[in-house]
Amino acid sequence: MIDRENIFQPTDQVVDIAQWPVHEDYEVFPVGARDKSLRVCPPESPYGFCLPNHRYLFKEAIKSAKDPRLARHPDQYWAEIIAFKIGRLMKLPIPPAFVAINSETGEPGSIIEWFMGYEAEPEERFTPGGDHMQSLIEGYDREKGRLHNLETIIKFSRALSQKKLLNHSWQEYWGLCLCFDALIGNTDRHQENWGVIWNDKDNSVRLTPFFDNGTSLGHELFSKRINQHMSDDNSLRSYIAKGCHHMKWGIDSDGRLPLIDGVGSFCVKYPAITQLLIDRLSWEEEALNKILSELTAFEIQSPLTVERADFIYKLTTYRKLALLEKLEKVANEVY
Repeated sequence: MIDRENIFQPTDQVVDIAQWPVHEDYEVFPVGARDKSLRVCPPESPYGFCLPNHRYLFKEAIKSAKDPRLARHPDQYWAEIIAFKIGRLMKLPIPPAFVAINSETGEPGSIIEWFMGYEAEPEERFTPGGDHMQSLIEGYDREKGRLHNLETIIKFSRALSQKKLLNHSWQEYWGLCLCFDALIGNTDRHQENWGVIWNDKDNSVRLTPFFDNGTSLGHELFSKRINQHMSDDNSLRSYIAKGCHHMKWGIDSDGRLPLIDGVGSFCVKYPAITQLLIDRLSWEEEALNKILSELTAFEIQSPLTVERADFIYKLTTYRKLALLEKLEKVANEVY
């Protein structure tokens, strides 16, 4: 993924993908619960923040099981966009995400920049984590991912490094990934939401940018529950404490890895990355407040309301504080 700094979408530039061609390989993207289509930005890009001829994944909200015409959480697409911006505050490789709409259907959503296929970059290929989980774990069920676990992921990542294929630190990568997911409350980093990018020309690989981040930021909560969490700190802390990563620690572990404690456990095992995570959480909270305020100004169906924006701010700052407390405790114990 190329580094594009200071990407900004003005509030009057909602991307309409209705006339964007569908990518020849995918009319309907096959992975995930939400309706997705892989589109191609026209050669004459409508806005400066969209790359001409590049692929973008258009994601809608999850539809109701009772009535497929209706969205269960119609404003869920905001989570993907906000997660991108939080990821940038942490200086992480996150595919850019923008506010979009399909004017033919009236459906709002987000478009996420595909993390491969950039001009002037070498040709690469992608393999999802599920391929590697299946190769390492007999009987691995990709539909449920019940055996998805961090120990096997570490074993696989370490092997790539030992073979001198991986061109970056896997400890830093997975530490930052766990920390980011804990910060936004992402419970869906399953085996299809990470993978490997192969550059056969120079025989090197890299782990993917952190993509598909929309199952996060309290997207599933309705107004009644949001109001409860906003008025009762104990209720909010209880909600935060219940969050878990998709993966377990080990294949025989009883349950999934708790979001915040999981980061602490990883740093106990790999203490050298603890300070890195603390540094990446050192951004000013006012920066997040500014981001959320700007996003509430978009005039679109299922907008980001001030109520939800205020909740996301409080939720994220509480998680950030809890993470910093956990990491500083680990650092003090280790050093």
